[in-house]
Amino acid sequence: MFNTTVSEASKRLGVSVPRIHQLIQSGTLAAEQVAGIWLIDGGSIEARLKNPPKAGRPPMSLHRKSASRFMLMNRGHEVLSFRFDSATGEFFDADEIIDARRAPLSIMSPRGKSASQVALSYWWSHRAIPRARHGIEAKLAELGVSETYDLPFRSMGLSLSDQYWVRPYDADIRWEDINFFENDFDETEVADWMADVGLDSPDNTSDGVLSKRWVCRDGQRILLKGGTLLEQEPYNEVIATELFSRLLSKSDFVPYRLEEWGGGWVSSCPNFVGPTEELIPAYYVNDILPRSDRRNDYRHYVECCLELGVPDIEKALGKMIVCDDVMANTDRHWRNFGLIRDVETLEYRVAPLFDTGSSLWCRIPTRELAWAPFAFDTKPFFEDADRQLRLVDDASWLDLDKLAGFPEWAADFLDENPALYGRTDFIFEGIQSRIDHLRAVFG
Repeated sequence: MFNTTVSEASKRLGVSVPRIHQLIQSGTLAAEQVAGIWLIDGGSIEARLKNPPKAGRPPMSLHRKSASRFMLMNRGHEVLSFRFDSATGEFFDADEIIDARRAPLSIMSPRGKSASQVALSYWWSHRAIPRARHGIEAKLAELGVSETYDLPFRSMGLSLSDQYWVRPYDADIRWEDINFFENDFDETEVADWMADVGLDSPDNTSDGVLSKRWVCRDGQRILLKGGTLLEQEPYNEVIATELFSRLLSKSDFVPYRLEEWGGGWVSSCPNFVGPTEELIPAYYVNDILPRSDRRNDYRHYVECCLELGVPDIEKALGKMIVCDDVMANTDRHWRNFGLIRDVETLEYRVAPLFDTGSSLWCRIPTRELAWAPFAFDTKPFFEDADRQLRLVDDASWLDLDKLAGFPEWAADFLDENPALYGRTDFIFEGIQSRIDHLRAVFG
């Protein structure tokens, strides 16, 4: 969970506060920023404690002298050239700018004349599997790789969330020949989350702590995602899909299915990023405009979206806030929503709702549910659910009558998982209480 401050992490790891920030920027420590404060995932701290860095790292200059130059590409467009320090996960010599408009959002200077190497390194750190993901340490040892930020280079940084890739500077390689949107990728038949990591696979660039794996099915790219101990998260994704289908348009959300895979239950969904599109998390959208004390986080994000020409942003955010309230979603952090940009036309739209698994009180142990309140801490704009609901000005789209029978449907669906026995009555009452509260707020 993201609940450890930088100061606490500094004490636990026995390093300075500036060093903690370096570990966050490199992706070694999984963290997110809440109200301007960095909160670090406890699992990544434990992983660091179990696998401390080896002493005697060669001087940075030695790495940099031997580092190769690459070109950051966006589909067929050359963006900028750089060198990469594999010892630190840092970019340097990123001073040849070819197409600033198609660079990752927020890394360019206001006039597009230079790239922030710190921002570029941070962006790349989220292009790699976090150290907190189960099984990654063993996989790194198997591959002989010390850090996860080296893994994307095994597949040229290719992803199914955007169109970026890295090309050796003078290489003659075409996007059409290597991208995962149009070309099948290595996919072993072993039902193991880490089986394809290290191969020519988009799994090398999958962000997030929960286990994930991409598969090809009948020409579609499908993302499989697991859960934690009780496997409630995959069920929650399907419940959220049912909720969205009752209240929203099909273009507003990503549909999830439940399936058995690898001896357990997982959620599956089609890739919602098109072959000329990229997902831009809200975290980066927030850097479009300078911060102002006169704007809260919600208003600042809205203003940034308006600056980019995004239509109907407040209505879309209202749908997200209300649906997350019904689901008691505690994990709508700044990387779990955002925008979709077409990298050819450079036009933006709101990303469909996705990743609602960490909801419905799934992190509360069953033995504690009887004493747990139906309230919950929200994200991303305010922790207080009522305060966040008050941000919704336009609820003309909301028809709560369409949720008749939804709590019963959700409880019956959860009952299909024997591991969730003892939880479903509470979840039924919790969903019903959230819907009743919405009636009181919106009438």
